[in-house]
Amino acid sequence: MKRIRDRAVWITGLGAVTAAGCGTERLGRALRGARSCVRPFASLGGVPAGVAGEFTAGPECRHLDRSAAMFLTSAEEAWLSSRLESPDPERCAVIEGGSLGPMAELLAAQRARSSRAPGPVGRPLDLVRFMPGAGGVAFAGARGLRGPVLQLSAGSASAACAIALAADRIVAGEVDVAVAGGSECPLQEDIVASFAAAGLAATDESIACRPFDRRRRRTVLGEGAGSLVLESPAHARSRGAAPIAILEGWGSAGESHDTVRPDPRGTVVRDAARRALGNRDPAALAWIKTHGTGTRLGDAAEYRGLVAAMDGALPRVPVTSLKPLLGHCLGASAAVEAVALMLVIRERFVPVSLGTEEVDGKFPDLRVATGQLECGPGPVLALAEGFGGRCVALLLAPPFPG
Repeated sequence: MKRIRDRAVWITGLGAVTAAGCGTERLGRALRGARSCVRPFASLGGVPAGVAGEFTAGPECRHLDRSAAMFLTSAEEAWLSSRLESPDPERCAVIEGGSLGPMAELLAAQRARSSRAPGPVGRPLDLVRFMPGAGGVAFAGARGLRGPVLQLSAGSASAACAIALAADRIVAGEVDVAVAGGSECPLQEDIVASFAAAGLAATDESIACRPFDRRRRRTVLGEGAGSLVLESPAHARSRGAAPIAILEGWGSAGESHDTVRPDPRGTVVRDAARRALGNRDPAALAWIKTHGTGTRLGDAAEYRGLVAAMDGALPRVPVTSLKPLLGHCLGASAAVEAVALMLVIRERFVPVSLGTEEVDGKFPDLRVATGQLECGPGPVLALAEGFGGRCVALLLAPPFPG
């Protein structure tokens, strides 16, 4: 996705369902309190995970799987917080990202069915319940929106792709408003077992997520949903709205190295970050929200990519990972973490990278926020990476005065 240099996109609404609870207020409290929301998940034998718990779901969620219902809930919060009243429904898009979609509920249903009498069992509403992107469809229907309603899947970069595509559509003049983000509910025994067998997900708290730490081994899975309302500046101004943050740049890249393992040189991070930064000085960044999974290969490749992208400025710019706080929400992680980023961007502090205690000596240029740090007013670079060698970088800046 190319970066448009002559225009930015305003973000005017936020919504989230995370391990911190339902809503952005609870997420903000967890960020300010530097309190991890990852706990042993009893129904999975004590595997540490970021569990969203229960959330208030309206009647329109009754035929949706949990992931879709979470997206709809976060999108509703974002829409209400933006105070949009009567936008042109044909110029409003909904773009939802996700990696596994309804897979967890589908696998659970299949397990239950296989324990009963043999033979196919079909229910008409399953056509919707197990349809990827059903949350975005339900939200558009509830709000009467008639612009593009899309679902994107690009591994753990899915939600970032959705946000970048929404920005592209706005800058191109195709829509005035877009609700973009993602949702993921991967906490099902077969899915967790697959991540554990691949050596990616922690199975007990002793090997929980420690991004960039010398003892890092695995990540922790989490479920969550995050939604942003993006608007053209002209549309927002016309209704007297102010931005929460400004999406100043975005860029994506891929690498043909391996389906699961990253290129150790970090080429995909380097290229996506450079495209998001454009001609800006990397030293002007306030901080960097890394993908930061806490895996040995992933963190090492991300570090090398940042060294290449930052042109010698990396030692001066603090970095953090939010996955020890919320868990790795896979395809939704970029949206959940972008919402978190914007909740603190005006307060000018860098959230703590909770799992990190001793930065790996192989990362000498990395200034990890092992404690809460103050930062300057510059933009924040947010990275999201996914299987298949995909990376999307977003450049988010505090709102300008007035």
